[in-house]
Amino acid sequence: MALHKKLTAGFLAALMAVGLAGCSGVNDSSQTDSSTDGDTSEALPYDSDFTIGVDEIAEAMGAGWNVGNQLEANAGGKVNETAWGNPEITQELISAVADAGFQTIRVPVSYLDRIDDENGYAVDTAWLDRVEEVVQYCYNEGLYVIINMHGDGYNTVEGGWFLVNGEDQDYICEKYAAVWKQVAERFADYDEHLIFESMNEELDGTYDGDPNPEYYANLNKYNQIFVDTVRATGEKNTHRWLLMPGWNTNIAYTVGDYGFEMPTDENCTAGENRMMLSVHYYDPWDYCGVEDLKTILWGDYGEKMIDTHGFPQMNIARWGDQSYLDDLFQQLYDAYVQNDIPVVIGEYGCIDKSSAYAGFEGQITANRAYFNGYVAGKAASMGMIPVYWDNGYNGVYGFGLFDRNTYEQTQPEIISTIISAVKDKNPQAAIDLTIDSTTEKTTEAHAYIGIQTEVYTFRNACSDTQYGIDSEYFNTLIKWGENDEIIDTGATFTDAIITEDGTYTVSVDGYDFSADSSKLNMLFVSTDFAFSNSIEVTDVVVTCDDQEIPITNPLVIADDQGNTYIELINIYNTDLTELDYTMPTNSFSITFTISGMDSVLAA
Repeated sequence: MALHKKLTAGFLAALMAVGLAGCSGVNDSSQTDSSTDGDTSEALPYDSDFTIGVDEIAEAMGAGWNVGNQLEANAGGKVNETAWGNPEITQELISAVADAGFQTIRVPVSYLDRIDDENGYAVDTAWLDRVEEVVQYCYNEGLYVIINMHGDGYNTVEGGWFLVNGEDQDYICEKYAAVWKQVAERFADYDEHLIFESMNEELDGTYDGDPNPEYYANLNKYNQIFVDTVRATGEKNTHRWLLMPGWNTNIAYTVGDYGFEMPTDENCTAGENRMMLSVHYYDPWDYCGVEDLKTILWGDYGEKMIDTHGFPQMNIARWGDQSYLDDLFQQLYDAYVQNDIPVVIGEYGCIDKSSAYAGFEGQITANRAYFNGYVAGKAASMGMIPVYWDNGYNGVYGFGLFDRNTYEQTQPEIISTIISAVKDKNPQAAIDLTIDSTTEKTTEAHAYIGIQTEVYTFRNACSDTQYGIDSEYFNTLIKWGENDEIIDTGATFTDAIITEDGTYTVSVDGYDFSADSSKLNMLFVSTDFAFSNSIEVTDVVVTCDDQEIPITNPLVIADDQGNTYIELINIYNTDLTELDYTMPTNSFSITFTISGMDSVLAA
């Protein structure tokens, strides 16, 4: 998955019946005992004779971590490692992850425009070099590493071609085999610390209803092509571990009677199974992934929060509880693990909702640690390998555990919980975890109008790093001129100083917006104080020159920094009620009444 960041003004890019078959052949005489291998931080020779058997692999791979939103990132279908806001992957980052105790790293990879259809589907050599470089970072730390084909299979990605619902399946299969042949040949000398995963979250783009049987058959065909192609490249690929997903890596659609078939592996030379099953776990999604601050509690820890701190029952997930997870994992165990097919939970996690209640950030984070520890600990206790999804984004609604610029742990309690839960095979590793909240109150808070026209004349949110309050541009309504130079329009801003509950106005004056464009892309109020469910905003009125437009249900949310944010216009947010307004010749203003500021302001 690739959970994108919310748009901010000035930047409009979205950063978003089972067949069981083992291997047959001659036993590899180089089989070695690796029971302690995952615990080393020493560099591994990539071309060693190391192999690892089905009875040892789960323990050795331990706790895993995704370097997500990096090598699978793209802009307009063009693969770009930094397109989604992360810096380039470095050895220092991988070393920090290894030092934290993770033993496996999953590296999602997209190919997209790096494939030359006119030249036998040749993959750009420089891109393969970069993938290999990142794989080597992992070997340098003694880690297991998984690489896959990630973003090529999304209907929502421009240039996506690897589609179960694609019209020309012959073309898709031919291209898919050609790409994996080149990847397999590039890594043919690498030992069994490197695992290939055939694809990621493959489906037809439809999330409602059961899988389409015809499309599911295509998915099964891809997995078989993958296995046959890799094995045919020889060398260590004849016994390498290969990882296969079912429909959308969904557990129910994989273990249930929906059509998934594990491929055969007749050319494997290991003498035992060398295939794994890949699934993802983000249930319940309203807790794990929905970007709101309503469903913020889960499981036994969440119930304890309700009993101890009086959180409302509405804040706990209404489905997908621990028994739900236990049942799904048991189905995986019965169908695969006990039949010598290891299971990799290739992605799991839940977003940061710690800003929901000022003063309780620590407890909400502890519940988040509990969820991740429960998934990881339950998986490990059943012989499965959990791999946490980290998209590099820290802060409100982020999955991040590390700062990819400084390599520091941003969520040390979650990291330590995952590591200990896997090591001890204990789903309840964080049931008694306490984390202190660190919200500091202030004597005054501030609100600022934010705006963006359809031609990108704008003032960004105060927290924006490039054009926000700490920049020289914040008090300038910016207009782009020729060659993208910045033109000061001469407009002025009136901001609000909030010292108590009450009514306040923010505005921008002195510019003819109607001459610029016919509509706005965005209109909002940004602030410098933490969002809390106890804060209420009412009586919002937008004024365009003399035209007053009352807003009945303003969207009050947390921005990327966890601060209160009132969103009135956002052409990318279809949940907002469309405003009927005329672009003014002089000014926009927003008046609002705010209450509940005692959660922010010092007495």
